[in-house]
Amino acid sequence: MRRLLADLHVHTALSPCADNRMTPHTIVMAAMAAELDIIAVCDHNSAENAAAVQEAARNFADDLFCVIAGMEITTAEEAHVVALFPDAHSALEASAEVATHLPPKIGSVGIHGEQLVMDAAGNVVREEDSMLSWATDLTVSQTVALIHKHEGLAVAAHIDRPSFSVTSQLGFLPEDVVFDALEVSAAGAKDGRIPNFAGLGYPLIVASDAHFPDNIGDGKTLFHIESPLYDEVKAALKGVDNRSFCLA
Repeated sequence: MRRLLADLHVHTALSPCADNRMTPHTIVMAAMAAELDIIAVCDHNSAENAAAVQEAARNFADDLFCVIAGMEITTAEEAHVVALFPDAHSALEASAEVATHLPPKIGSVGIHGEQLVMDAAGNVVREEDSMLSWATDLTVSQTVALIHKHEGLAVAAHIDRPSFSVTSQLGFLPEDVVFDALEVSAAGAKDGRIPNFAGLGYPLIVASDAHFPDNIGDGKTLFHIESPLYDEVKAALKGVDNRSFCLA
């Protein structure tokens, strides 16, 4: 087994609240500078830039570095749920479904920040005009069901935060929803909040939720797996085939 570091929550310039410097190439270079082996691209309510970051990673590091295609979905309760998918195709199918649950465009989308769809070289292909910063009309339960329908992993994002987390918005973890992991924020890990969630019966990871290049790798999870692949990460989170993980 190898010891591989992962940051499973990174935004690109597609997210309206992210820095426009979060281009595919910049993200890959910053991740490798942070000694990461795996990242997950998780923009708000869309997976449109995931394939471009995957291509940028292949161009630079071939199969030595893994980019998981993901998305951070905002539920009707304004809770954030990270979705990690086996490939870009599955992520885009889920993204297209999520788009049907976003509110119609109201006024200028740009007022909330630019939403840049890019190619692997960082060229702007178009500007997304969906309301990515808004909540969908999907409940937490429906969001997790959608993720699982597309063969993805559902992670309760930054579970320790006082806003936009499942616990902050609902006041509890719903018993009828099965998450594949809970994510503690980088700040929460640093402040010693991990023990608050250790007894809930879910795998715990730490991720950066990076919106700026310098924050990539601020939160990390160490995986004991054979290679930097989605299936290996999934096996570790499920605790099968002698795969495992721990907080870095």
